[in-house]
Amino acid sequence: MELRQIKWAIISIVSFMVFGTVGFMWLEKDFTMLDAAWLTETTLLTVGYGDRLPKTVSGQMFALLIMPLGVGIVAYAIGIIAGSVVEGQLLNFLGRRAMETKISKLKNHIIVCGAGRVGWQVAEQLAKDDVPFVIIDSHIDILQQYGQQNLLFIQGDAREDDILRQAGIDHARGVVAALPTDADNVYIALTAKGLNPDILVVARADRLESEDKLYRAGADKVVSPAVIGGRRMAMSILKPASVEYVDTVLHDKEHEIDLEEIVLREHSPLTNKTLAEAQLREKTGAMVVAIRRGQELISNPRASQMLLPGDLLIVFGTRNQLTSFERLASAPKKL
Repeated sequence: MELRQIKWAIISIVSFMVFGTVGFMWLEKDFTMLDAAWLTETTLLTVGYGDRLPKTVSGQMFALLIMPLGVGIVAYAIGIIAGSVVEGQLLNFLGRRAMETKISKLKNHIIVCGAGRVGWQVAEQLAKDDVPFVIIDSHIDILQQYGQQNLLFIQGDAREDDILRQAGIDHARGVVAALPTDADNVYIALTAKGLNPDILVVARADRLESEDKLYRAGADKVVSPAVIGGRRMAMSILKPASVEYVDTVLHDKEHEIDLEEIVLREHSPLTNKTLAEAQLREKTGAMVVAIRRGQELISNPRASQMLLPGDLLIVFGTRNQLTSFERLASAPKKL
């Protein structure tokens, strides 16, 4: 709307200049085009005629006619242009301040470093799961796309300490290093661990030989899109039905089935019980597909598997089933 108004303001000024120049040349026979244009512009800008004045009555009447028209056009043009500039700057300033306030209040959130294709997929999944996060990138044109989705972002270099602090790394849950180059992701892992040694760092690796360097830099998990993509393509050829099922279950927005990680606390009523005794499937409908106990991963646990405090349960089910499971696992133990 503002661009259309500015366009009409410019057209009005140009039309006024043409109309006034032609009118003065027709009424004042001894005026050159330059004289007529000069007189029209001074009328438009209301700066005074000086030594150039209409000499005929008709020329003076014409000047009286176009004076209020010129003042109106100039006032309209200045109002539109100044309003769009001031309003845009004000909105950007207020929007930026509001976003900074929201970022400063984030707790237990995720910092996504890199707003490219990988970063966008990460952000989309986090938004789907209602996980608070903030995105860091140096390219404002890319970040504006996130702003249109009402997502929080910071323009800056994610490798710098001040930028990570601004993103709230001191009380963040994790960092995703998703920049295009492995060297930058190594630097982010080093910086993030230096600022918050307890933070979880997941890093992108473009080259296989960079994985060890990322782990040595402090990354807790390294993901290679090329490796995952290649394996996925091979599985799509070898086991298309299985891949389609996984896609439908985990990635189809029309289905509510998901995976969740639930840690058993000391007070949980599920501790020191077998899966059969806990009757998790009967009570919640969710299914325990794996148990991580320290460094050990127990896949497809038996019904006789004992649940111990500190176990991390990987649970499969619908969102409602997972919510019921979390509620059951966190309930106080009956004495």
